Amino acid sequence: MDHDAYTYIAVMLDGDGAGAYIDSPHTLASIHPSLSHVGQVGALDNVQLLSVAKFDWDDHGEEVLAQLKEAPGVVRVDVQELKQRSKRDEL
Repeated sequence: MDHDAYTYIAVMLDGDGAGAYIDSPHTLASIHPSLSHVGQVGALDNVQLLSVAKFDWDDHGEEVLAQLKEAPGVVRVDVQELKQRSKRDEL
């Protein structure tokens, strides 16, 4: 994943109301022209990862989030942030 070039968005789907998106998760990208489907998050079939190019995110980020949140069967939308993991102190 390239966090310098893309903003990543995790989308959690309701199993009952999001049948089309669960059956064909790549169709989530059709909600907004700036979206691209990256894939499933781990073994969670109801959580999908989408991406938006940074240059599009700057202009359309709020619009993308609003349209995702309004989509049928979408329960939660989270923008993913790159965080540095801290190491434990070695004893």
